[in-house]
Amino acid sequence: MAAKVLDEKDRRILELLQHDSRASTQAIADALNMPRVTVHDRIRRLTERGVIKRFSVELNREHMGWPLHGYILANWMGNRGQTDRREIAEEICALPFVVGVHIVTGQWDFIVEVVARNMEDLGDSILDELSTIQGVGHTQTMVSFYDFDGCAAALG
Repeated sequence: MAAKVLDEKDRRILELLQHDSRASTQAIADALNMPRVTVHDRIRRLTERGVIKRFSVELNREHMGWPLHGYILANWMGNRGQTDRREIAEEICALPFVVGVHIVTGQWDFIVEVVARNMEDLGDSILDELSTIQGVGHTQTMVSFYDFDGCAAALG
C-alpha cells in the first residue's frame, strides 16, 4: 500500500504504535484527541490492509547477553545452476547467532547480520558453524561500534 493512501490520522496512530506497540487503544485515542472507537477501527483497517504487519517486542540484545553486533559479507562458491542461493540463505538463518540474511548484488552474494557474546564467540561461530555450510566461500566480517536508526527504520 502506498504511503500516500494513509491520511494524517493513520500516520499519527502508526507513529504512536511504532513507539509503543503495547499502547492501549484508549491511550492512543487520548494522545490524539480522537474517539477510542475511531482509533480501534483505524488500527483494525490498517492491519487488514497489511499496513501493520505485526505487533512485536524489540529485545535489547545487550541485556540478553549478545552485546557484539556485526555483519558478515559472504561469497557463494558453487555451481549457480545447481543450488538456489535462497536455500543457502535459509540454512544460514538457522544458525543461532544470525539475525538475518540478505542476498545482494555486487561483489558479495550475502550480507549476514549477526550478534555474539564477544569476539571469540563470533570467531568460533564463523569458523565452526557458518563456514561449514556447503557453498559458503570467502567471508569478510565487520563489527558495528554504534548503530543509529534513520527515518525509515520502521519500514525495515
